[in-house]
Amino acid sequence: MKKRLLALGLSSVMLLCACGSNDTQAQYLKDVKADKYVAVGEYKGLTVQMTAEEPAVTEEEVEYSIQYILEGRATAVEVTDRAVQNGDITNIDYEGKMDGVAFEGGTAQGYDLTIGSGQFIPGFEEGMIGMEIGETRDMEVTFPDPYLNNPDMSGKPAIFTVTVNSISVLELPELTDEFVAGLGTEECSTVEEFRQYMSDSILEEKQLAYEEEKEAMALDQIMQTSEFKKDMPEGMITRLKDGLMNNVGNYASMYGMSLPDYVAAVYGGTAETYDTTLTNLSVEMAKQYMVMQVIAEKEGLIVSDEELETKIAEEATAYGYETADAYKEAIDVEAYREYLMMEKVLDFLRDNTGVAAE
Repeated sequence: MKKRLLALGLSSVMLLCACGSNDTQAQYLKDVKADKYVAVGEYKGLTVQMTAEEPAVTEEEVEYSIQYILEGRATAVEVTDRAVQNGDITNIDYEGKMDGVAFEGGTAQGYDLTIGSGQFIPGFEEGMIGMEIGETRDMEVTFPDPYLNNPDMSGKPAIFTVTVNSISVLELPELTDEFVAGLGTEECSTVEEFRQYMSDSILEEKQLAYEEEKEAMALDQIMQTSEFKKDMPEGMITRLKDGLMNNVGNYASMYGMSLPDYVAAVYGGTAETYDTTLTNLSVEMAKQYMVMQVIAEKEGLIVSDEELETKIAEEATAYGYETADAYKEAIDVEAYREYLMMEKVLDFLRDNTGVAAE
């Protein structure tokens, strides 16, 4: 599936595995007459004011990207003839104590710490600068206030006994034709080709972001000028909300947060009102679906059964499914049809919307 941020704010891709496909109460665009719900405002010949400039790539951006790739393939080389400096990778043993008593989580052996990374509390890494290999030093530090990792330690002093076992530095590979060939990128095998490839890649990313902003602004303008004749169908709101909750719930788990707290942090409101927040989001999504369905019908952008089957077959192959039918079992096919339709509408809006510089 083409990776693209829909102007909806949340890609309908999240609905591909929604339970709605097996819910007899779920409603899809095929089940309603969208023009009964909305009179769409003007959607052709729009002009939007963009905050972003027409995409271009600077030499500095190319060099920064190349440097990033080189750093990702750097190797650690041990240093034995000097003391710790900022930027060094140190292997250390340490023990932290408060009032002479070691505290939980404050002791480790053979820990790799990059000086200046900010990984440890203020004063710890700075206090190691100048230490020799094999040297042991007591460092007096104070935990930040607040200290989110352990609120009980907030603002409290501690002493860390630190021993430096070794010092290493990262050594970057040299940018040569041989290095480029080793990257395994089919588009380039020389340094010159690699620089052009990086420039093209950066431009493509910028162009995508530019187009996404343009599409989003155009759709927002259409939403503001459209007249909604009646409330969105409950079955559609429920379906979208189920998919939204599933998607948001996965992100909440990823960040170790509860669903209510994550919704409040990302979408606003409070943890106590998270359900209302998700309902309101689902209503707005349903309105956007309706608007784009009307545009699709007017401009002949509806996804045919043949086109849908072709796309599904392509997806099945790309994702390693044995058959297209096996892939169908894993997705919400009708939601996927809606996604493809919205992709078409957004392409249409992009091609039919002008830009005026702010």
